[in-house]
Amino acid sequence: SLGPTRTINGPDGSKAVQLAFVRGVLATPYPVWLDENKRHFADVGHLSVIPEGYEGALKQLRNAQEAATAAEVKKIAEQFLTPAAKAPVLFDNVQLFDADKGLFVANQAVLAQDGKIAAIGAAGSVKAPAGTRVIDGRGKTLVPGIWDSHMHIGDDWDVLSNMANGMTSFRSPGTTFDRAVDAVKRRASGELLMGEPFISVIVDKKDPLAAQGAEVVSSEAEAIAVVRRIKDAGLWGVKFYTSMNPAWVKPAAAEAHRLGLHVHGHVPATMKPSEAVAAGYDELTHLNFVAMEAMPKEVIDKANTRQRMEGPARFFKDVDLDAPLMRGFVGDLARRGTIVDPTIVIFESLLAQDGGEPHPAYAPYMGIISPVLERAVFTSGGYPLVEGYTRDDYRKSYAKMVELVGRLHEAGVPIVAGTDGFGLELIRELEIYQQAGFTPAEAVQSATILPAKVVGADKRTGSIAVGKEADMVLVDGDVSKELGALRRVVTVVSDGYVMDGDALRKAAGYSGRPK
Repeated sequence: SLGPTRTINGPDGSKAVQLAFVRGVLATPYPVWLDENKRHFADVGHLSVIPEGYEGALKQLRNAQEAATAAEVKKIAEQFLTPAAKAPVLFDNVQLFDADKGLFVANQAVLAQDGKIAAIGAAGSVKAPAGTRVIDGRGKTLVPGIWDSHMHIGDDWDVLSNMANGMTSFRSPGTTFDRAVDAVKRRASGELLMGEPFISVIVDKKDPLAAQGAEVVSSEAEAIAVVRRIKDAGLWGVKFYTSMNPAWVKPAAAEAHRLGLHVHGHVPATMKPSEAVAAGYDELTHLNFVAMEAMPKEVIDKANTRQRMEGPARFFKDVDLDAPLMRGFVGDLARRGTIVDPTIVIFESLLAQDGGEPHPAYAPYMGIISPVLERAVFTSGGYPLVEGYTRDDYRKSYAKMVELVGRLHEAGVPIVAGTDGFGLELIRELEIYQQAGFTPAEAVQSATILPAKVVGADKRTGSIAVGKEADMVLVDGDVSKELGALRRVVTVVSDGYVMDGDALRKAAGYSGRPK
């Protein structure tokens, strides 16, 4: 289907381009820009591809694309966010996960009313007002709304899919100003079916390797000015990136802290993660940037290139986690309370997979989303091998990274679960945490109450407790015995709106429940 036309300027003068949505290829309509001959011109997204010379038109095209998508998804939001959906609901005979205590409690009843948790008690003991919807929870687990702590806001279809998977809150560590302000506004007005976001903006030095979509700066003063803009926009945090000048991190982080902003990110090239933490990082993003502490100088100095992946892939297998370097660094992170967002599931896909077989993160979704995704992503090969190394070498480095997650957790370093992917990968992230030594309860806490604490929202959400917001997910199975049950979403409650999981999945383009 064809969308709006825009006139843009480039090296050949003005050009008319038109938005089109391709349907039936992916789960949801795929946007693409066409030239005047209806041939491919550009793809606009988190990472964009456009003919050289037209980069200045990206914002114009992105705004038009997002507006066209918003119009379609608004109709879906209106189907779910109705007064009837906010009527009182009672989950009875359910296993409840108490995220505050880290306990699974059998045979419970939970009443939600007026957008809040109104009562919790033994099964059959909670009296509900007239007109309350009663949902039998036998054989099911009721958990707090799930958080993805590393979910970049994609288009409106992406955040709808996340809601279908029970994500009622998330952190977006890298969203442009315009997209952030627009998405938050439309969510508040009921036009966008999206979990509550806590958004950071990427700040990077002006450089050919600067992150796409980043606020690029050329001086310490500019870095501090961008931090102030982030605060003025009402956003949550600052994310420094790999080409950032290390000398600018400390003064910019100090200004962020003065303004009450969270500081996290990739570690800039030439800078060790311990130095980033000492300069003001509250959190290290991605486990490879924790592993970077033990990498050779030539890897650290090129961390804004593919070395940030290839260095750990080659060398981390040989790192002694019990030697003073890493043991001391882990201990320092624990003493400081530095948070780690591992996204370990990324490294399972990149380092451990040969290709041809479904990745563990995606196997439950085979056959219900898109054959194109199955071929291009779900069964893809891992990161290309560097000459002289084998996939087995990479797997050994990945296994050491899983061990590192366990060491961080054992030392008391706060771990929050994130994906930096579609969001489908989140439960696999938790399963890997269990492999690393977390209990099932600890793994679920990393995707519920702990991220709520990190963003300062734990007094109102993140756990199921009387008086807190009604953010809950009913899943099919016993999560205390099988974390994978979290994929089998039956009912989602977000801000008190009760939504059927199957209906949400259908709206998001799924053809069935995950296996």
